Amino acid sequence: MTTPVMRLYPAEYRARYGHEIAEVYRQAVDGAGRLARSREAADLAAHALRMRLHVSSDRRAGRLFAAAAPFVVAVLAAHAGLELFNLAAFLLDTRGDGPYLGAADWVFAGVWTAVLAAAVAALAGRWPAGRWCLAVVLVVCALLAATIGRGGVLGAPGALVVLSVLSAAILVGCPPDMAPDWRVRRIAFGAAIAIWAPLSALCVMWRTLFADYVGIELALLAESNMWPCLILAISACAVARGGGSARLALAAMVTAALPVVAYDAAITGYHPGQAVVPALSFLLTAAVLFARRSVPNRTSPQRG
Repeated sequence: MTTPVMRLYPAEYRARYGHEIAEVYRQAVDGAGRLARSREAADLAAHALRMRLHVSSDRRAGRLFAAAAPFVVAVLAAHAGLELFNLAAFLLDTRGDGPYLGAADWVFAGVWTAVLAAAVAALAGRWPAGRWCLAVVLVVCALLAATIGRGGVLGAPGALVVLSVLSAAILVGCPPDMAPDWRVRRIAFGAAIAIWAPLSALCVMWRTLFADYVGIELALLAESNMWPCLILAISACAVARGGGSARLALAAMVTAALPVVAYDAAITGYHPGQAVVPALSFLLTAAVLFARRSVPNRTSPQRG
């Protein structure tokens, strides 16, 4: 057992369970290859950080991240689909001199393809592998945006770093023993489609109606966080209606909305209220309606 990994645990937890953790780790890596040993060390380090940051499954923060993670994945899948949709639209654009994608655009096309593939895998049932792959791709995405100074079609590297880092933090903070069930993953998958399809249709409409002004669809994407937040609020209703905790579902959707709200606020530059205020207004309105519908009618007469 490597000392640096053990030091990631809180001192009290390490003193109480250190020998047991070391023994379990030793048995797990006994005779294993380098890749397996690295994976076990990474899992152990992630567990230590969750214990230090109080996001384990027996903590409120851990349960919150676990409830929010599938819908963070859904938002990322929709965002990746929108980015790829717009890249394809640029390639198929026959106006002017034709396609004008540079090397950075192709790099981000590969990144968004990996994001979409990992998100679909996670929601389709490969949750542990998909979640970790998605977190790794998001870290790579943030590093690329910071180093090459590009942020996908919208060209906002700082905003993309914010989106990637916040989303990856929620995914990594999700306890591995609290994987979402099929019902929650199905709701999240539906949310991803509900976010992506209308916004893609808007892009097509603007390209058709304003053929000489292709930049307007990018502004639409920059201001489009109202729709994802509304879909997330509706998803909270669906999760709570299926037997989940209403307060946890609502808090999870607010948490899942934070990366995309921060992303759009960063894109708007000097006027962050243009993105933040409408999005939070939609989310708050849907939350109030959801809370009122979730309160049982205690004044109704009892039938004996």
